Amino acid sequence: MATIKDIALLAGVASSTVSRVLNDDPTISVTKDKRDKIRETAKELGYSTPTMRKKVARHEDDSFVARTHFKLVNRAELNIVVVHFLTPTEELNDPYFTAVRIGIEKRCHQFNIALRNTFVANLASSGGFIKQAQAVICVGHFSQQDVQQIYTLNSNLIFVDSEPMQHSCDSVLFDREDAAIEIVSNIIDSGAVRPAFIGNDEARLYVFRSLTQSAGVYNDELCKVSDAFCIESGYQAMTELLNRKEIPDVVFAATDIIAIGVYRAIQERDIDIPKTIQVVGMNDIPAAQHLNPTLTTMKLFPTEMGESAVDLAIERAAGRNYKKKVLLGYKMMWRDSFCLEQSPL
Repeated sequence: MATIKDIALLAGVASSTVSRVLNDDPTISVTKDKRDKIRETAKELGYSTPTMRKKVARHEDDSFVARTHFKLVNRAELNIVVVHFLTPTEELNDPYFTAVRIGIEKRCHQFNIALRNTFVANLASSGGFIKQAQAVICVGHFSQQDVQQIYTLNSNLIFVDSEPMQHSCDSVLFDREDAAIEIVSNIIDSGAVRPAFIGNDEARLYVFRSLTQSAGVYNDELCKVSDAFCIESGYQAMTELLNRKEIPDVVFAATDIIAIGVYRAIQERDIDIPKTIQVVGMNDIPAAQHLNPTLTTMKLFPTEMGESAVDLAIERAAGRNYKKKVLLGYKMMWRDSFCLEQSPL
């Protein structure tokens, strides 16, 4: 489950500050914006103080029944292994996958489920307990070789944020393609004539190309594709775009982390966001609404994705004998970095 350290990392404050704010320490000196950011981050990560947890403990059995019609007789006997595609250091720089992990840990803690974490780089040494687990949750994007290795060890797999085995295993996803269609359609509707894309070679890029080509505003030189989802990749790509004679008027950053790097490159040159260049991201990480200007982005639900993966594992252990895909929704968060002339409320 989420810890005070996780909240401090995402909110950019000390752990002691988080503790004092969440426990309503009247003597702490902290700005209202910082206090609100801490509380909002805690809420998004599903963190609760010990006092709050005691209040909700008596409702756990009811909430379990509400989440799934498969009821496990003894949840304490359930043993789940989570395989992460990111290293711990890489995850620290990616709030999206941090939130997925927190969702998994929170749900397991809530129902006293034994949980063990490992990483794709450690598959050789983790084979024993992966084989013995009643379910294996695979978080992220794995090579086909790694997928086959995990599947050989344990065929009861739940993938989060990917679907490498299609209908052979459970999966928890959001519809990347539909979410990207909504973003790119808004970009086109805004009247953009030089839209740019920064991200990976995947569904968001394909949607961007298809829709902007149909609208007659596609320029291949304005698509910056890399293997990395990080601040630095966003910064480097945006720097290259700003060195062009004609700079973009709208940038679709495939993640909010990339958008942070995009902001840095633009603002280093004293270019105004959104007057000269508009920016839209995807994920709605806690920092998105604290950027200047605040970031318009597509809100996803990674914590709930992690929780849903545990629910699928519970169902499998309780007797479900068919495969299931859980598809979570998304929501456009309209802020200052990008807007239509008449954007939705």
